[in-house]
Amino acid sequence: MGQPFSWRRQVEFCETDAAGIVHFSSLIIYMEQAEHALLRSVGLSVAPTATSSRATQPDLKVSWPRVRVECDFLKPARFEDVLLIQIGIAAMGGKSITYQSRITRDSDTIAVGKIVSVCSRHSDEGLRGVEIPDSIRKLLSPFSLLEG
Repeated sequence: MGQPFSWRRQVEFCETDAAGIVHFSSLIIYMEQAEHALLRSVGLSVAPTATSSRATQPDLKVSWPRVRVECDFLKPARFEDVLLIQIGIAAMGGKSITYQSRITRDSDTIAVGKIVSVCSRHSDEGLRGVEIPDSIRKLLSPFSLLEG
């Protein structure tokens, strides 16, 4: 079993609502940004371009659109709070990855959630789901929260 990836960020004023509390949509964006940071940490991208690292390796040139997002909001976060977003892999299927996230401020859990992303390639017919390449499975295995 691996360890979750950790990423910190400070809450910006534009991410809060009229009460000064982080808007729910911002917490979902934080989870997605942590996913992007995790992918970058192993040399991947959520949407590789010609200038992305490893973009020359065809098996790594995939994108990861989301097909499901869920989030439980437990405590408020406010402008200038420093949040820790931890993200790990809760499940990896043939074509999809389910990420599990926890957002904390000090010892307080602000939110927990999941994102399901599908490994996809662009083709003449549009975006289509593909099997996750073994090379990507290997790169992401340190973040698996699964036993074995």
